[in-house]
Amino acid sequence: MGDKLIEHVDLCCRGNSGAFEYIVAEYQQLVYTLAFRLLCNEADAQDATQDTFIKVWQNISQYRRQYKFSTWIYKIAGNVCYDYMRAGCKDSDLDSADTGLLSTTDEEVRLHNKELVELIKKTTGDLSPKQKLVFTLREIEGLDVEEIVLITGLSPAKIKSNLYLARKYIKSKIQNYE
Repeated sequence: MGDKLIEHVDLCCRGNSGAFEYIVAEYQQLVYTLAFRLLCNEADAQDATQDTFIKVWQNISQYRRQYKFSTWIYKIAGNVCYDYMRAGCKDSDLDSADTGLLSTTDEEVRLHNKELVELIKKTTGDLSPKQKLVFTLREIEGLDVEEIVLITGLSPAKIKSNLYLARKYIKSKIQNYE
């Protein structure tokens, strides 16, 4: 963890909200990207991102430095998104979503996001929330099993089992589309 980040974490632990702005700026894209990939909805991803940073602020004093800060944030974001998936978050149209968090008027980007959502929904839509979380962390975010253990609290065997089932399901979905 970089010296600047350590300094900002320490300041946050003492209640310095200005230092927290730095942490949000550094990790907002990481959290939003994970949330968007898991929830397939801009509004839900924005809400989950906001909820994640509220939890980060509330719990920053519990961060343990032997772990990477990004792993700790992934754990919080993953739990928030997992709760959203289990609760059956809304499935509204992307075009009607408020994009204030990461606003863009670029229609090409919005079209790409819409296509990405459809692809993710087609291939991962019927996975259990746990399978989708493990698959996204491993295959899309590129995290190793040890990091996923820290993030999800699942054993390596459970992670590998969920990953196997997710890959098997996605492979069959892709073969059906072809």
